[in-house]
Amino acid sequence: MGIKKVGAKPQTLVEKIFFLDFIKGLKTTIKHLWKKVITVDFPYEVVTPPIRFRGIHGLRTVDGTENPEFDSWVKRLKIKPPEPGETRCIACKFCQAACPVPELFDIQSEKLDVPEDHPHYGLKVMTVFNMDLSKCTFCGLCTQACPTDCIIMTDIYDLSSYTRKSWVLDKDVLTQIANDFVARRGKEKFDEKSAWREDQKLWPEYDKTRERLWDFNMPRLGPNYQDQTA
Repeated sequence: MGIKKVGAKPQTLVEKIFFLDFIKGLKTTIKHLWKKVITVDFPYEVVTPPIRFRGIHGLRTVDGTENPEFDSWVKRLKIKPPEPGETRCIACKFCQAACPVPELFDIQSEKLDVPEDHPHYGLKVMTVFNMDLSKCTFCGLCTQACPTDCIIMTDIYDLSSYTRKSWVLDKDVLTQIANDFVARRGKEKFDEKSAWREDQKLWPEYDKTRERLWDFNMPRLGPNYQDQTA
């Protein structure tokens, strides 16, 4: 089978004399010259995404707006009751279990080294929470699985970096991102108990579906829970 070479259509003599192709291009330029510009000069100009935009993740802290089940989850996972300003993460790893790429999470918890007569004896704290966003698909399933509404997605979308290492965000950075987002736009997205506002839910029975997921999928000891104890 031969190869047919396709070249540019040769110009006619009239087109060459009167620069018709140039005039056509100039006509298009003038047509769009006075129209409203829909692009921005990034990174010198930035746009504010809609509130349902799924950007870089964050970890919320205890601020008095926790959902009614927060305390019960803290007890079920044997986590030290967090103080205001401390993370809501209970190291349940539901986010990791729901993630299509669970390797992007590195979540660890440790038992507190306190005497037996200490009120926090036998309780744990989350010590490591790293997310490698270079592997993230930004599907948002981790945020839907979180029973304490700790992990959220913000409106930050600039992931540009010089190194892949900088795409791995630890708990301190994630907490800072969440605090900033909640202060700026928290009321647009969440109600007074950290639940998604009615106009932000993916479907009306969203909360009931999440509850059924938690009831039948309590964390079990396994490869993802090697740091957990019975």
